[in-house]
Amino acid sequence: MKILLTIFLSLGICQFGLGQTYSREEIISEAKKHLKEAVGEQASQYFKYGGSDTYKFRTKTGKEKWKKLPKASKTRGNFIETQIKFEIDHPDYKYKWVNKYVFVKLDSSLNPKEKIYTGHVPSFILKNEPSNWLSEEKIDSIINKLSLKAAVKPIIKRLEFDVKAHEHYWRVFNTLAEERCFADVEILSINPITGDVIEHREERQYVMHCY
Repeated sequence: MKILLTIFLSLGICQFGLGQTYSREEIISEAKKHLKEAVGEQASQYFKYGGSDTYKFRTKTGKEKWKKLPKASKTRGNFIETQIKFEIDHPDYKYKWVNKYVFVKLDSSLNPKEKIYTGHVPSFILKNEPSNWLSEEKIDSIINKLSLKAAVKPIIKRLEFDVKAHEHYWRVFNTLAEERCFADVEILSINPITGDVIEHREERQYVMHCY
């Protein structure tokens, strides 16, 4: 019995010490495959691997660590999980500030840990169709025709994604007054497809840690 127990323990320690390892190419290839399954063959061409991803592994002593994916060698220790980042790269979606990233989380067997979230990806990209969004010039024209209050600085607009509503909006900020620690702002939300003004309000915005 003691001899058998020693053998089993030795095999277990050996297996734990070696662990599962992967090359960078294997991991990226599997992540791309799962992304393609999630968004479709045609739409997958608009998602580019971002690089600089990390993975989680367990050392021989049982400690869990994070490390950057190796460029040449294989991963270290016992591979646990990783998160691969892809960026939307579409000619009609070149806006700044808006979230363009899709993450593929893989487990120790390089299978998806959870459903790949694509709710923030415009439908025209997922359907591989021409953009049905209004141009920025058209949005600017709509803003200029609105009866906005007198401003103390140029209007700022940026594309944002509302996580709760699952919709994109152009957020327009018209600064009415500005002090060192706060600003009074007129804010509008404009639908990028219809050009309808969804929201129009005023608020005072404070600068954090302003003394």
